[in-house]
Amino acid sequence: MEVYVDILIFENFIVNSFLISLTMKVLKYKCKDIRLICSSLIGAIYTIVLVVPQLYILTLLPFRFLILYIMIRISFGKTNIVNTIKSISVFLLLTFTLSGICFMFSMNQNQYILGSSFEMRNYSIKYLLLSVMIIYMFFDRLIEYIKNRVFINNYKFKIIFTIEDKIYDIEGFLDTGNELREPVTNLPCILIEKDLISNIDFNNKNTYYVPYASIGYEGKLKGIKVESINIKGENFNNKIDAIICPCNQKLSKENDFNALLSRGIV
Repeated sequence: MEVYVDILIFENFIVNSFLISLTMKVLKYKCKDIRLICSSLIGAIYTIVLVVPQLYILTLLPFRFLILYIMIRISFGKTNIVNTIKSISVFLLLTFTLSGICFMFSMNQNQYILGSSFEMRNYSIKYLLLSVMIIYMFFDRLIEYIKNRVFINNYKFKIIFTIEDKIYDIEGFLDTGNELREPVTNLPCILIEKDLISNIDFNNKNTYYVPYASIGYEGKLKGIKVESINIKGENFNNKIDAIICPCNQKLSKENDFNALLSRGIV
C-alpha cells in the first residue's frame, strides 16, 4: 500500500484542528490561532511513526499520551493539572466519538464477514468528512469574527473636541469596566493614543494627575481638562467635560478605535 506522507500529515492536521477546536468550544476556552496550528501540526507529524516500522517504539501508549499532553499544553497554555486532565479527557472523548462515526461509515462501504479480519479498501466518505470539518472551522471563526465586530460597533462612539483651534475627531470605545475619574473634579477620564494628541501640551497649569489601579499595576496618568467634548453614538449625542489622558499603548490591534471611554461618560 502506498502512503503519501504530505497527504497523511495534511489530513491529520485538519482532524486535529477540528478536535482541538471542539474541545475549546466545549470547555469555553479561546486560544490563539498560532497555538492551534502548532498543536495540530505536532499531532499530524506524529502520525508518521505509524507508517515507519523503524519508529514502532514511538507508537506505544506512553508516547501517545506524551504527544497528546504536548498538544493540549500548547493549545491551552500554562494551566493547572485539573484543567489539563479535563482538557485531555474531553479531547479523548471527542476523538473516540469521531472514530466511531468514521468506523460506522466505513462499515457501509466495506464488506465485513464475521470471523474474518476487517479490511478497509474503499472510504470515499473520508473527503466529505474532512470537508465538513473544514467548513465547521471556517464558519466558527467567521461567526466569532462577526460577533466581535457587532459588539465593538455597538460600543463605538465619536469623540470630537477642540483645543487651540484644532478639531480632534477620534473613534472611541466604551469600556464598561472602566470607572476612571479624576478625584478632585470627579470628571471622567478618556484615554487616547498618544500619537493622535502628540501636539497637545500636557505640562501646563491645567494638568491633572489621575491615580489608577488594576490587577498588578498602579500609578498616575497625566491629563488635561477639556470642556464641551462631543460624544456621538447611535441614538446618543451629548456634550461633557472630561479629562483626556495620553496612552502609550495601541488600544486596538485592528485599529477599530483609538480611545477608551469610562462608563461615567455615556
